[in-house]
Amino acid sequence: MFPLARSPRVLLIDDDAMVRRALVRGLQRKYAVTDLADAESALALIAGGARFDAILCDLNLGGMSGRDFFLCLDAKDEDQARRVVILTGNFTAGLFGDRAPRFLEKPASMAMIDAALADLVSPDMRAA
Repeated sequence: MFPLARSPRVLLIDDDAMVRRALVRGLQRKYAVTDLADAESALALIAGGARFDAILCDLNLGGMSGRDFFLCLDAKDEDQARRVVILTGNFTAGLFGDRAPRFLEKPASMAMIDAALADLVSPDMRAA
């Protein structure tokens, strides 16, 4: 008997509850989704050992920004940082220095989000 393949794990970070609920509904069809309202909780979860195949994060969060989340994560956990996709309506690569993450311009359709996550959740790229 073969082991069952697990669903790719996606961490969604967005402080807008309505947007977060809509994204969770769309993502749940393909992914095991963990959703959080703030970047600080996401960093604590990852520091505690949680691993994700992809991390979808809004740039403009209340509290710690998506930019600061990415830079802090990159300094502590490069593997998880390379799995970040930033959602924004006003992306400027210069905000991130030399280590800019993937990004999607808002508004982004579920098809666009799926395409952005596809490389990250492929079997050879999955987090342990």
